[in-house]
Amino acid sequence: MVKTEREKQTLGVFLASFGALLWGVSGPISQALFAQAHVSPEWLTGLKMTVSGLLILTGLIMHRGRKVFDVWRTKQDAIGLVVFAIIGMAAVQDIYFLAVRASSAPTATIMQTLGTVMIVLWGIFAHHEWPRRVDVLAVILALLGTWLLVTKGDLLHLAITPTALMWGVLLGLAGALNTLLPANLLQRHDALTVVGWSMLVGGIAVGATRPVWVNVPHLTGLDIAGIAFIVLFGTGLAYVCFISSLALITPTLAGLLDAFEPLSATILAVLFLNVSINGWELLGGCLILSTIFILSWAKPVAK
Repeated sequence: MVKTEREKQTLGVFLASFGALLWGVSGPISQALFAQAHVSPEWLTGLKMTVSGLLILTGLIMHRGRKVFDVWRTKQDAIGLVVFAIIGMAAVQDIYFLAVRASSAPTATIMQTLGTVMIVLWGIFAHHEWPRRVDVLAVILALLGTWLLVTKGDLLHLAITPTALMWGVLLGLAGALNTLLPANLLQRHDALTVVGWSMLVGGIAVGATRPVWVNVPHLTGLDIAGIAFIVLFGTGLAYVCFISSLALITPTLAGLLDAFEPLSATILAVLFLNVSINGWELLGGCLILSTIFILSWAKPVAK
C-alpha cells in the first residue's frame, strides 16, 4: 500500500511539474510569434481556447457521455460558467499574451504570480479578518519583488513601459479571479468538465471580437508549429496534466510545483530570444515566487 501511495505521489508530482513546464514554454513561443509573425494576442487566445476546449470536451464525451452537459442543467451553474469563462479563463489567457507582448515572457509569467497575493488580500477584506503575520510578509515581499522586477534595481525609474506594468498588474488580478470564480462550480462538477466548457465558451467570446478567419497572419511552417504547440500542449495538455495531478497530490504541493512555469519561461527566453535578466530582476522574481511557498506552508486559518 505504501508503495502504491508513493507511486501515486510520484505520478502527481510529475503531472503537475510537466503541466507547469508546458505553460512556461508557451510564453517564449508566444513572444516570438508576436515579434516575428505579428500574431495578435486576441487571435491566438481565441484560437487556442476554442480548439483546446473542443478537444477536452470531445475526450470527456467519449469517456463520460451525456454527463458532460450536466453543468448546463441549472440556471445558476450556466450563468456561473459563462461568467467564469469570460471574466476568469478568457481574461487571464488574453491578458497574459498582452503582457508578454508588452514586456517579455519571464516578466509576464512572474507578474501572474501576484494573483496569489491578491487572493490573500481579498480574503482579508471579504472576511474582515486581521491579516496574519505571514500574510503581511507575503504582501511586502510581493510588492518589493515587483518593484525590483519593473525597475531592474533603479528604484526611481521604470525599466518597463507603463503599459507593460498595467498589463502585469491586471494579469495578477485576472489570475486571482480565475482561481476564485469557479469555486462554487467545482463543488458540484468535476474540474476537467468546467475547464473544457470554460475554454470553449471563453474562446468563442474572444473570437467574437477577433474572428480567427479574419486577417489571418502570414505564417511560416515554424510559426504554425509554434501555434500548434501552444494550442495542443501549452494549453490543452497542460490543463489536463495539472487537473489530473490534483487527484494524486494536494493542491498545496501542486501550487508549489507551478513555480516551474516562470523557471522554464525565463530559461527559454534567455537562451533563444536574447532576453537579458540582471541580478535585481532575478532577485525580484525570486521574492515574488517565494510568496507561493510562504503561503502554502503557512498553517491555514481556523474556521
